[in-house]
Amino acid sequence: MCLADTTTPPIGLSMVLLWAALIAAVGGVGVFAPWLAARRAGSNAIAYGNSFAGGVLLAAGLIHLLADAAGGFEAAYPDLDYPAAYAVATLAFILVLGLERVIPRAMAAGGDADPEAAALIGAGQDQGLAPFLLLITLSIHSLIAGVTLGISSAAGAGILLIAILAHKGAAGFALGSTFREAGIPPRTRFPALLVFVGSTPAGVILGGVAIDAFGSGSGAAEAWFKAVAAGTFLYIATLDIVREEFFPGGTNRGRRLLWATAGAGVMALVAIWM
Repeated sequence: MCLADTTTPPIGLSMVLLWAALIAAVGGVGVFAPWLAARRAGSNAIAYGNSFAGGVLLAAGLIHLLADAAGGFEAAYPDLDYPAAYAVATLAFILVLGLERVIPRAMAAGGDADPEAAALIGAGQDQGLAPFLLLITLSIHSLIAGVTLGISSAAGAGILLIAILAHKGAAGFALGSTFREAGIPPRTRFPALLVFVGSTPAGVILGGVAIDAFGSGSGAAEAWFKAVAAGTFLYIATLDIVREEFFPGGTNRGRRLLWATAGAGVMALVAIWM
């Protein structure tokens, strides 16, 4: 995912700083939008927003991260005749499942309590590690995207910027929704979300000095990360967000499905340029 072009000059520093500020603003709006929506809208609107976020993460994991990881493994290990990216993503999914739903709840269950039943009953009461796992994977992915923009030529950077802005806002909303559902207190929530907001701008600014690391290398490290991130995204989208919106009793499931489809559609369209 590198648009660097040696035949045209790179974007200037002033433009880099302007784009970094614009990306930060879009990311900030995205991560805090769920709380604004909660104050001004009913529970249905929040459910629709969460469904949209689930669609975003599901498509981002399958269409963007997993596809990029597969291509990265093929380029980095041309002699490897094995779907390594899919295997790594599967392992990451299972690992997060164990960290999130099995180990902590099995340790907390006592007496004759059934750990599986306790996990199912308490699944909607707190999100555990999920918000912070999502924060880490989204922030690193955003940093890589920012570096890619920072090293891009002026000819190709405009299209990439549009794709990053669309991804930043949608991913920010998904992250904010996860933090809101988990009830993370403000003293922890604000600095954590600001890490995500600043990740892409930091990558854009650092892009000029990170060409060797992210632009012209073999991409093996990036492929490994994207495969792990894909498994994490799929877990959070299915077993956290989508499961919470579609499996409990409630109404308007058809509309929730439409919003989830819209979220996935946004990521599918972004894949045309990114």
